[in-house]
Amino acid sequence: MDSVSWGGSEALWSETAWSLRQSGHKVSASVCRWRPRAPKLLNLMQSGVQLNERWLPTLKLRPRSIFNPVACRVAPVLFASWLKRQKPDLICISHGSVGENLGLIRICAQTGIPYTIVVHANAEYMWPDDRRAREFLDLYGRARRVFFVSEGNRTLLETQIGFEFKNAELVRNPINVRGNAAPPWPAGCDPLRLACVGRIEPVAKGQDLILRVLAREPWRSRSLTVSFFGKGGCEENLRRLALRLKLDGQVNFCGHVHDIERVWADHHALILPSRFEGLPITIVEAMHCGRPVIVTDVAGNTEIVQDGVTGFIAEAPTERHLHAALERAWEQRQNWESMGKAAAQAIRELMPADPAAIFAQKLLTVADEGLSAR
Repeated sequence: MDSVSWGGSEALWSETAWSLRQSGHKVSASVCRWRPRAPKLLNLMQSGVQLNERWLPTLKLRPRSIFNPVACRVAPVLFASWLKRQKPDLICISHGSVGENLGLIRICAQTGIPYTIVVHANAEYMWPDDRRAREFLDLYGRARRVFFVSEGNRTLLETQIGFEFKNAELVRNPINVRGNAAPPWPAGCDPLRLACVGRIEPVAKGQDLILRVLAREPWRSRSLTVSFFGKGGCEENLRRLALRLKLDGQVNFCGHVHDIERVWADHHALILPSRFEGLPITIVEAMHCGRPVIVTDVAGNTEIVQDGVTGFIAEAPTERHLHAALERAWEQRQNWESMGKAAAQAIRELMPADPAAIFAQKLLTVADEGLSAR
């Protein structure tokens, strides 16, 4: 990613890189240059992954980044030179969102080295124009595989460019809770406590919709609170909005947390009214921990959440639709604990225990295909 130093879309490639290193494979990683480095990057370096740090590719100044306009202009040349030195059998390009790294993919395609693409998110507003669509057709079409984290993302991109990918596959993301995680149901239900877990970025995660719904009746007079867990560039904006809407007693900003299971030990359900997604790791984690989820019908959410059984689905990321979904959830609040148990069972049936190991094997298979074709 080039917007923040680390995010949910970094989990799959980084854990897969670690898995491949443990199996004795040579792994190199090219990432944007941030200071301080994300702790997981340091762990990868200690495991023997060779790190290449790219200067940020745009003129947008980002907090805590190292920026050099001259270096940015020569970054593609340096990246191409690094690839030639590495001589990899396979390249894997991981997108935070669709189309994010088309310039890097173009360089990879020019080398003739087999490459794969991982798409972690897509959105209706990312609709490409004809020139951009031709780039997708060319660069994605030449990839050995295009991996999507949800069928929703794949079908949306195919609609946007009017093309069906024959080289597409579904992959799953690792999660940050134990496979047998089962925090007990929180003691006391007054107030009911919802958690919104995700980076503070309303354009993606829709946290503003939560505040606007809570400011309406009957929510002002109901015993319900929302805790926001995560960091991001819009936290001050949301805090001001919460104050303006006089919600200081109903919402809490809790910052980033590492122990997700502790969050669910004290909260009854997840609320995440995303405007666009891939397949949110936080939904999978909440369900693993036996909590129902209140989410929007975007990307892959409805592929894992059954409305009225394991959670509640707002038909669209709008204030009106979120209010309606939350109202249905409130009416069934006595059933949340049993719905959480159903969610835990359903998600374990849907998700593999070790997604990174499975993805590592997929990459090895693609690499072997490329070697046999030479």
